[in-house]
Amino acid sequence: MSESLRLSRRTLLASAGAGALTASVPGRAAAAGPDEAPSGPSEAREVDVAIVGAGLTGLTAARQLKQAGRSVHVVEADDRVGGRVWTVDAADGTPVNWGATFVGPQQTRILGLAKELGVGTYKTFNTGKNVQFFNGNRKTYQGTIPAVDLGSLLELNTLMSRLNGHASSLDPAAPWAEPRAKEWDAQTFYTWIRTNARSTQTHKLLDLACLSLFSVESQEIPLLHVLFYIRSAGSLQVLLNTGNAAQEQQFDGGSQRIPELMAAQLGDDAVTLSSPVRRVVTDGDRTIVHGDGVTVSAKRVIVAVPPPMIPRISFEPGLSALKDQLCQRSPMGSVGKAVAVYDRPFWRAKGLTGQATSDTGPVKITFDISPGSGTPGVMMGFVDGQDAREFGVTSLADRRAAVLEQFTTWFGPEAASPKEYLDVHWDSLEFHRGCPVAVPQPGAITGYKGALSAPEGALHFACTETATRWSGYMDGAVQAGEVVAAQVGAAL
Repeated sequence: MSESLRLSRRTLLASAGAGALTASVPGRAAAAGPDEAPSGPSEAREVDVAIVGAGLTGLTAARQLKQAGRSVHVVEADDRVGGRVWTVDAADGTPVNWGATFVGPQQTRILGLAKELGVGTYKTFNTGKNVQFFNGNRKTYQGTIPAVDLGSLLELNTLMSRLNGHASSLDPAAPWAEPRAKEWDAQTFYTWIRTNARSTQTHKLLDLACLSLFSVESQEIPLLHVLFYIRSAGSLQVLLNTGNAAQEQQFDGGSQRIPELMAAQLGDDAVTLSSPVRRVVTDGDRTIVHGDGVTVSAKRVIVAVPPPMIPRISFEPGLSALKDQLCQRSPMGSVGKAVAVYDRPFWRAKGLTGQATSDTGPVKITFDISPGSGTPGVMMGFVDGQDAREFGVTSLADRRAAVLEQFTTWFGPEAASPKEYLDVHWDSLEFHRGCPVAVPQPGAITGYKGALSAPEGALHFACTETATRWSGYMDGAVQAGEVVAAQVGAAL
């Protein structure tokens, strides 16, 4: 692959200071409004289809259109391809996924794409006991559900079955059409949990499930969107479990290998990096995409960025009020990742999977993300929702101390002294402002219906949020790219 398309992982780590990619890592380009013209000459391109965003959706669409004989050009704000799929290297060269990490056997699109590109997978380590740290007490347990009293366990199983049942009634292409949609869209998941569950343990576990899936607090998301997510994956158990579920596997060498190889197939002249798109102007039968250092004239344009980023681009003529307002009502989740690298995964010898669940932060969920070889040992902690917002404004030293104190409590004294500590705060990244997925506010799904994916003139819109199968995941991003490519191909 051409060096111009590769992320310089080592350089990026070094620029963050002391080998750590921290929450203060800036975007490549300074913040600018849509009317601020970049300095220097602008390269001009003319193609059939211009694509804004080199994530999995944009690259899938570009690849499919090119295979159909259409000329394409992808314009990307970051200095790398992948979007929310981002891999960096630890100091010893071990790949660490800052973005999308896991894949399950049900996610056939992304697995098929990886196989086609020659990217293998390995199983997430899942042998032994998990750790639970609730109410200041450490316990171990086996399986997905933490060790709670029998009454809470029965209640949890009942409510999970009820959620699956409600979700099964939805049409994933039109969740707003379900007869109870307005009722479900009008209440938060928090309200539903506390209306239907008596046990505080059940409250705690469903709140944690919400954090793990969306990186938002349960009071920030409507029940209808939770049900849509469940419907798009098949069941809540498939979303939450590791074995035979969404966290079962990881990609050899890191998830970003997939978009890197996709971009390489398109060719160096088909992707422009470090070029935030400021304006998109339609004039007659051509639409001009104005990025920093490049302008692309096209018959059709695919906007393949997360919903909150769409209104940051100036469109002429402007977007419909429905699309613009829906984007405003769909903020990103708040998430950080904290990673400790050890010589070996010492927790395995203790009979532990490396998976932990906690009711106190900053880290509330962990996974063993060691490479398939088994060494070094890499422990990843998720920092979600309000914890992420507070985590992102503290110093690196304080973040490191807080995370390693938790790891030590859960996994033993060896956790206190990793050979390297790294973390990232997605909310602080200029061209993302959060991860892993945009979450509509209560009332937005039924109020705006399919406005997010609706074409407007020569403009087409797609992202993992527009997928109907595995929405929010890499698999959904690929599906969204396939759908929009077919839509654009039919329009040309």
